[in-house]
Amino acid sequence: MADTERELADCVGAIYEAAANGGSWEGVGARLCQLTDAQRAMLRLGQGSVTPPRNLLMAPDESEKLYLAYYHQLNPYFGRARRDFADSRTLHLTTVRFGPELVPEQAFLRSEFYCDYARHHERRHVLAGMIGVDEVMPFGLFRAEDARPFGAQERRVLQTLLPHLQRALELRARLGQDSQAVWATRAALDALPHGVAIVDGGLRIHFVNEAGRREFARADFGLRALRSGPHAGSGVYLAASAKDDAAALRRLVASAVTGQTGGSMRVVNPDMSSRAVLVSPAPRGLSTDHDMPDNGGLADNLAMVVIRDLGRVAAPSPEILCEVFGFSRAEADVAAALSGGSSAEDVAQERKVSLATVRSQIRSILGKSGSENLREFERSMASLAAMTPRRPDER
Repeated sequence: MADTERELADCVGAIYEAAANGGSWEGVGARLCQLTDAQRAMLRLGQGSVTPPRNLLMAPDESEKLYLAYYHQLNPYFGRARRDFADSRTLHLTTVRFGPELVPEQAFLRSEFYCDYARHHERRHVLAGMIGVDEVMPFGLFRAEDARPFGAQERRVLQTLLPHLQRALELRARLGQDSQAVWATRAALDALPHGVAIVDGGLRIHFVNEAGRREFARADFGLRALRSGPHAGSGVYLAASAKDDAAALRRLVASAVTGQTGGSMRVVNPDMSSRAVLVSPAPRGLSTDHDMPDNGGLADNLAMVVIRDLGRVAAPSPEILCEVFGFSRAEADVAAALSGGSSAEDVAQERKVSLATVRSQIRSILGKSGSENLREFERSMASLAAMTPRRPDER
């Protein structure tokens, strides 16, 4: 009994390791077969519309090829599982049944699935259970024609393990969703026109977006990403070139990582161009950039550093203005010019139209955008520009 309990515990551990991508599903299959004296184990995560995914619990062989090519559509056990899942998922989930409890014995022995496939490929006797998250994932253990049917002992063993398989699949689905969320978060940050870096209290960089990498790569930029330590995995840190800027940066980050508001500072580069550096607590839920050498989960208490070029006039494209506000192309061109700092007289001269025409277009622009005056409209334009991704050819 002690050996069985130890083997069950080892099998449970292997199940969760496989679900977290740290172990082998085929190793889980081997343990299940050993515990129940089965010749084969089957688990397919999700059922394809034409052919199901391959069996996770055993390496592909000739019988698997035949199954995927044709016999999967004749499998009466899996047909029953799909119906049960659709009719009453909660009632049937993680319940273990012998083959004859799912499909009458005589009906199974007369089926094409048994006559032409199952009896030739060690699938005569089955001990099955149903698991699944969003769709049914039939699970089965099989014995050959010349073996005895599964009994009560094997049923108890599988009944112990099946809830763990269900929870492992739920964990696997959650990890997949988290991975997708990481990808979406990184893609969104990379699309921003401003540099964004996530740092901890020691100024170690956990993530930096594409715009931030370009900023740090500039030799004349007042902030830098410096590698520290004897080897590549020692870490990359955010540093300021000027002594006063370095002290201000440390003070703002310390404020942000301790739950306070952070703040802002201005960095003046040697060429006299300016950058606004805004430091705030990092939003919860941000996940690590997997390209960074530590490759672990982000620590708590992080700061988000946003870098914005004060000399860059931000204006959304005329195409975006037409889509958002319903401007005509001429109105969109005028709006873009105004947000770039031009006066109505400058716009009239540049476009070679009368000042009265430009003023008429400005009234239309204010009406369509719902702005009281040009100052309010310029604020709307600045907000829209901040959300507009930088074009691939823009530097």
